[in-house]
Amino acid sequence: MQSERQRMAIPCQDPGHSKAEADAVYEFGVNRAIIEQAKGMLMFVYGIDSDEAFERLREQSQQHNVKLRLIAKQVLADLVELARTSSPARRMEHDLLLRTAHQRISDAAARHQA
Repeated sequence: MQSERQRMAIPCQDPGHSKAEADAVYEFGVNRAIIEQAKGMLMFVYGIDSDEAFERLREQSQQHNVKLRLIAKQVLADLVELARTSSPARRMEHDLLLRTAHQRISDAAARHQA
C-alpha cells in the first residue's frame, strides 16, 4: 500500500536520506498539521491562546494515556462534524465574518501582502 507521500509524489529532497527517513519526516509534518488544526479549533471554541489549546490537548492525552496526535485527530473530527450540524443562522454568521474580513483590516499595506 502506498503512503500518502508516495501518492502525492513528494520526492525526498536529500538523496542521502532513506525512504524510511523521508516517510518519517512526512509523517511528522502530517501529525503536526493535525495538532495545529485541533489547536486552532480549540482556540476558536474556547477563546484561548495557542499555548492553552495545546495544554488542553496534552492534559487529555496524559489523563487518558492516549497519544496526543490521536486526541487531536478525534477532536478535529468531532468539531468538524459538530460544525456540519450547526444551525443555518450560525453558518451565516461565520460566512459573513469570512466574506467581510478584508473590511476589518485597518492597515492598507497589510491588506495587499500575501
